[in-house]
Amino acid sequence: IPVPYRPSIEELPGDLSRVAAAIEEHIPGEGVRLTLLLAQVFGGTPVYFRRVDRLLRVMRDDAMRARYDLGDVSMKEIALLFGVSLGTAERVLGRPASPAAQQQEKQGKLFEGDRG
Repeated sequence: IPVPYRPSIEELPGDLSRVAAAIEEHIPGEGVRLTLLLAQVFGGTPVYFRRVDRLLRVMRDDAMRARYDLGDVSMKEIALLFGVSLGTAERVLGRPASPAAQQQEKQGKLFEGDRG
């Protein structure tokens, strides 16, 4: 919908205003446009948004491991930095790194050989 015809967030019906506000918070200036796009694609269809906690947890765990592997912080400090319990930090750091983290590490080693 061209800009002159776009409603404000408050003018969007039902949950669309909530969706637009959430998008606007993360991508300023795009909330209404992207919400209208979603409404055009999924209009009239009930849509269920799955939680992405598992994906975010993998990313957090990889960040915890990377920070801990620098060797300048204790496990307790890692727990405090990432807002998790000491037991969670121990479990995370006791597991092997995720495949994504292992791939990043391999790529990093490839480029280290090119330095000098």
